[in-house]
Amino acid sequence: MSIIIASTMSDSGKSFVTTGLVRILNAKPLKIQNMSLNSISTWDGGEIAFIQAYQAIGAGIRPERYMNPILLKPMGKGVEVVFMGYSLGIMNGKEYYTLANNTLWSKISPYLNDDLVIEAAGGIGEPNFIDRDITAIKVMKERGIPAILVLDIDRGGAFSSAYGTYMMLPQSVRENIKGFIINKFRGEESFLYDAIKWLEQKTNMRYLGYIPFLDEIPIMPEDSMNVYNFGEGDVEVAIIAYPYMSNFNEFYALSKSNTHVRFVRKPKEITKADLVILPGSRNTLESLKWLADRGFIDYLRKSKNVLGVCGGFQIMGKRLVDPYGIETGNPTEYNGLGIFDMDVYYEKIKTVSLTEGISDYGKIDGYEIRRGVIKYGSEKPLLEIVSRNGERVSVKDGVYKSNFVGLSVHGSLFSDGMKNLLNEFNIKIHSETMVSEIQQQALLVERTLRKYLHIDEIVDIYKE
Repeated sequence: MSIIIASTMSDSGKSFVTTGLVRILNAKPLKIQNMSLNSISTWDGGEIAFIQAYQAIGAGIRPERYMNPILLKPMGKGVEVVFMGYSLGIMNGKEYYTLANNTLWSKISPYLNDDLVIEAAGGIGEPNFIDRDITAIKVMKERGIPAILVLDIDRGGAFSSAYGTYMMLPQSVRENIKGFIINKFRGEESFLYDAIKWLEQKTNMRYLGYIPFLDEIPIMPEDSMNVYNFGEGDVEVAIIAYPYMSNFNEFYALSKSNTHVRFVRKPKEITKADLVILPGSRNTLESLKWLADRGFIDYLRKSKNVLGVCGGFQIMGKRLVDPYGIETGNPTEYNGLGIFDMDVYYEKIKTVSLTEGISDYGKIDGYEIRRGVIKYGSEKPLLEIVSRNGERVSVKDGVYKSNFVGLSVHGSLFSDGMKNLLNEFNIKIHSETMVSEIQQQALLVERTLRKYLHIDEIVDIYKE
C-alpha cells in the first residue's frame, strides 16, 4: 500500500497534496531526491529537506533520514549531495547522476516498503530525465506503485501537458498513472467536465477532484520560488532574499505577529523597515558579495534593527575565512560587515543538530546546519548551546549588541527566548512551537483535500 504523487512540472502542488495525504492515509512521506536549500536536522543529526520533515511532523511522525535519502543543495558550480543525512561533497550533474543510478539507488530501494506517500521531483515526462528519474519512473518500473498526477491549471495547459506527459512515458509506466487532480482552479467545476472527459477517454487516468486556487497556501514554502509576503501588522520586516538564501521558512513564525513581512532585493527597500533580516545561506560568501555588489552594506550598517541567522549572522562578523575552500572551491578570506567583533572559520565537518540553548531571555532552541565556527573577539555571546541531538555540550553562540542581533540557531523565532528578545524591537510573536504550528497547518491541508478530492477513490488506488 503506497502511492506516488507526480506532476508534469515543478511547483504544481505535489508537496501540498502529499502533506494532506500522509495524514489521511496514515502513511509516511518519502521524496527520494529533493533539490532544496531548505533543510533540517533529524533527531539523530541527519540532514534532510525541510518539506519532508514538515510532512512527517504534520502527521505526528518523527522525521527520519530515509524520508529524503538524497538532498541536492545547489552551489552555483555544482551541487552538494547529501545522502542519508551525510554530505558526500560537491558534484557536477554527470557525476551525481552516475552515482545515483549506479550506486545510491540500490541503497534506497530497501526503504520502498508499504505505507508511503512518495513525492516525485519536478515533471516526470522530461525526455532528458525519464531514463534517470529515480523519484518516480524507476519506482513505478521496479515496484509497480500506482501514481496520480497533480496538474497546475492556473498557468494554463493542464490537460494538454497531462496528455503529453502520459504519452511520453513507456507503456509499462503509463499503466501506473491511475488518476489526476486539478490544482489551483478558479471557477465552477462544471466548466472542466468536457476536458475531464476528453482526458479520461484518451488515457488510463480518472478524475480525482480539484483543489481551488488559494490566495495563501497554508503550508510553509518549500523553496525560494514559493516565497510570498505576509502579515498585516504595523511593524515592517524586510528579509533580504540574496542568492542561495536558505531555511527562510523559519521566518513564517512571524505570520502570527504584529508585523508585515516582505522579501526584498534592493537596498532602498530596507530603508523604512523596523527590522531587517539576513537569512541563512548555502553559499555565505557569494551572498556577501551579492550584498556588496547591490550596495546593501552601508544601508545595513545604518539600519534601525538587524537580525542575522546562521549565514546571515556570519556575514555580520569581521572576517569569513575558508581555509579548505569549502564555500568557494579555493582557500580564501573575505571581510564581513564588521558589525560584530568575531571571525568565522569554515570547517570540513558540518554541524547538523537539533539544538537547545539558554540565554538571559529564556530558552532558545531550533536546529543547526553549518560549517562556520565562530571565534569571538570582544563580544559577549547571546546564548550557550547546551544540547545537540540530546547530548550535552557547551558552545557559545550569537551576539546581541545595540540594535544588532545574530545567532546560528535556525527556527529560533518559535522559541520563548527569541520572542522575548524581539519584544525589545516592538515585535510581538504569538506563534506556538514550530511542531504545533506545522501540525495546525497540516490539519488545514487535510481538511481542504477531504472537502474537494475524491478521497475514497484515492484510498482505493493507494491500496492497490
